[in-house]
Amino acid sequence: MGELRLVPAALAVWAAAACAIVFGVRAAVVVVLLCAGIAAVWRAWGQMLMVAGLGAASTIMAWLRLRTAHRWDPAGEIAGTVAGAPKQIASGGYLVRVQVAGVPSPTPVFTDEVPDGVVAGASVVVRGSVSESGAAGVNPYAVNGTVQATGPPEGFARLALHVRETFAAAVERTVGDHAQGLIPGMVLGDTSLQSAGEQQAYVDTGLSHLSAVSGANIAIVTAFAAVLAAAVGLGLRGRVVASTSALLLYAALVGPDPSVLRASVTGLVGLTAVLASRQSEPVHALCLAVIALVLIDSDLAVHYGFALSVAATAGIVALFPLLYRALAKTGWPDILVRALAVAVAADVATMPIVALMAGRVSLVSVVANVLVAPVTGPVTVLGLAAAVCSLAPGGMEAVPLFIVEPLARWVRFVADVGAGLPVATINAAPLYVLVVYGWFLAGVLCGRPRMTLAVAVVCGVVVVKQPPPVEQDHLRAHVVATKDDVEPVPPGTQLVVVLEHGRPHTRPVVTDQGIPVIFPNRDGVATIYPDGTQVLPRRAF
Repeated sequence: MGELRLVPAALAVWAAAACAIVFGVRAAVVVVLLCAGIAAVWRAWGQMLMVAGLGAASTIMAWLRLRTAHRWDPAGEIAGTVAGAPKQIASGGYLVRVQVAGVPSPTPVFTDEVPDGVVAGASVVVRGSVSESGAAGVNPYAVNGTVQATGPPEGFARLALHVRETFAAAVERTVGDHAQGLIPGMVLGDTSLQSAGEQQAYVDTGLSHLSAVSGANIAIVTAFAAVLAAAVGLGLRGRVVASTSALLLYAALVGPDPSVLRASVTGLVGLTAVLASRQSEPVHALCLAVIALVLIDSDLAVHYGFALSVAATAGIVALFPLLYRALAKTGWPDILVRALAVAVAADVATMPIVALMAGRVSLVSVVANVLVAPVTGPVTVLGLAAAVCSLAPGGMEAVPLFIVEPLARWVRFVADVGAGLPVATINAAPLYVLVVYGWFLAGVLCGRPRMTLAVAVVCGVVVVKQPPPVEQDHLRAHVVATKDDVEPVPPGTQLVVVLEHGRPHTRPVVTDQGIPVIFPNRDGVATIYPDGTQVLPRRAF
């Protein structure tokens, strides 16, 4: 149980920061006092002091940041630095996070277009109307307007931009269209070559984490470095040094995106735990990471991405051994059992949060993650080698990219097929997800893994129903003669209708903005659901 001694303190730090941001500092003080009081009732005096001390520190840090942010006057021009790559949002515009000197949290800027030069680390000037931010966070402001670059990125940000652009160009020259968008995403978190439809397919199948630099990427890179160090005879300290060096190099190549920095800190905390003890305590390291990161950045306490990362890690640490022992009784191949145990553990821990965040969950995420698990590591490691080779003349990056391309095509194939299923995602409330996954977990751990999996499949096919399709006559349609006339798509378009004749499609078509495209003279009458999912007539397959 020594592994759990930091759990109360980590929860207190997290809860204090979240309450300070959402409900106010007084609520945070009440939460800290309540947690410390519970420890006192249990006569855990050491825990009481730790919870009270770290909880108070988290409350004070959040209060100081909130006070500084509210005193800031964003009127007029705003000069700052782009924090992370600009992201396209559902409306078709872009979200650019700008870090202003003296403000503890980036300011979200919503703009219709992103001019050249507005990249991560670039100096920019923002002009527009200031309003209260609708999202919980330290910074209470948001801006709607324009962003203009005033200077290129400096330092590591410039290096990261050069790596991203060079690697993306190498991928475009070497790799086919079907895998071009995924490889930079899996290696460097660069989704610039991905269409909106491709990104949505990864979301629907639970594979979107592959296109974002996260703890999984850090784990793959550091583990590979440790294996190489062990292969040349280095001891524990040598392996940790090699892993740390690989982590820092990887973070420098990827760039100063906040998610990269968070993943790097988590990795460093884990390595420190390994160095300090011969027996690694992953929960202890995870708690240290939560405490350190929330104290450094109070905003993380109210970020879904942070909650998903922590939940996935905790689920794998806590549930993987139990699930592995239960599923091993099936007699299935060990590699399948391990991949299935990891996927189910992560899914059980994260799906309630996904349901709370999006109101929908993926029914194919476990299977999709199991299918792509064997290729994830090779794509990341070989892709990183290709990224390094692309910085030197000679075209040596073509060799690892040649090996990586079919592996990336497999991931894209799994995403496309999974997202094309009629019940790839369903509407679900957090409580419903907890009940269903709790029953599933209980069945597996009680020694009935095969029966539980079979019943889950039957329930997924029989019980789960897709919402009724939308009436296409009520959608705002953009009607064109041929597919070459689709662009530009008028603002507000909900459906694109192409009247050309020809062979039926084998899978649904969407625009780069994710708008469904139907071909009534080629495919017949397609069915469209409220979430944009499109199902073609059976004859088209």
